[in-house]
Amino acid sequence: MPWIPSPTPFTLTDDGIGAARDADHATAFLNHINSLSSDLQYTIEHPKDGYLPYLDVLIHPDLSTSIYRKPTHTNLYLKYNSSTPASTRRSVIQSLTRRAYTLCSPQHVEQELDTVYSICLANGFPPHETTTLMDSVRDKLHRKPTIGDFDREWRDSQRITHRISLPYHPDLANPLKRILNRYNIAVSFSSSSTSIRNTLTRTKSSTPSSSTCNVIYRIPCLDCPASYIGQTKRPVLTRITEHERHHRLDNSTDSYGNIKSAPALHALKSSHTIGWNNTEILTTAPSSSHLDLLEHAAITILKPELNRTLKGPAINPQWNSLLPRITSSFRPRPSNISKFGSPTAS
Repeated sequence: MPWIPSPTPFTLTDDGIGAARDADHATAFLNHINSLSSDLQYTIEHPKDGYLPYLDVLIHPDLSTSIYRKPTHTNLYLKYNSSTPASTRRSVIQSLTRRAYTLCSPQHVEQELDTVYSICLANGFPPHETTTLMDSVRDKLHRKPTIGDFDREWRDSQRITHRISLPYHPDLANPLKRILNRYNIAVSFSSSSTSIRNTLTRTKSSTPSSSTCNVIYRIPCLDCPASYIGQTKRPVLTRITEHERHHRLDNSTDSYGNIKSAPALHALKSSHTIGWNNTEILTTAPSSSHLDLLEHAAITILKPELNRTLKGPAINPQWNSLLPRITSSFRPRPSNISKFGSPTAS
């Protein structure tokens, strides 16, 4: 999968918060920033009865904060009797407790801790273990770290020589971990994809490369360094077949002179051989909405000689500085197309 920029101030901003004189002033500001670019549009949420939810936080009229849960929240978390490592089960209690201390104002902490305790009991956690872990989180947050803490962490890190990840098994995990720790091997466990079904069977076959959709492809000329880069939402074989048909039927342009297939036109004009079977898949897109950006990056940076323009589809100029990084993440692979037989010159 290609590198696609994660949300940054230059691409996507999500969930901001601010203060305004009144609702009309906030709406006027919203209209102003939405007028700056049609590609980036914001919405606004005003406080209700003085309360404003923001991500996991509920802001109160006195500007104090507590934990916000949606009305549809079910308080369902990992069950204590789940077949998972003990550290994973402990992390449920620890993360909920740490969130209470870090996000809640002092006057709301105790109420949130009571909620966390009730949630843990409802998910099957023993009361004593729940209380012990909640207290340990509190002590760790309120205690200042000492030089001894840093020294102990450093010695532990120096002792470890290797790290491995193993599938989790409730009867074998702890004995294996103890044995490997004797040899300074740190062990982590994974509980995903370890079921008997996932281990022994594959219910879904992999898609052949020639049937891959949402791709950026490159068609080479076998007689010169020229190449053509394009995109398609359909299987890549379908699109390459269209290019080849335009060449075979001498139909590379329409009646108005518009080019239907640049590689076909190149072959017909130069009598060069196009490597239809040598088509590469430069990268695949997670969805068709990313294709324009990926094609623009490929054409702008790789500069294929047969494309009519060296800029590709029009995109917002804010992306330009990121194009080299996008193309550097491409992992070209053969399309495995073998439909057209041995190449012959035009």
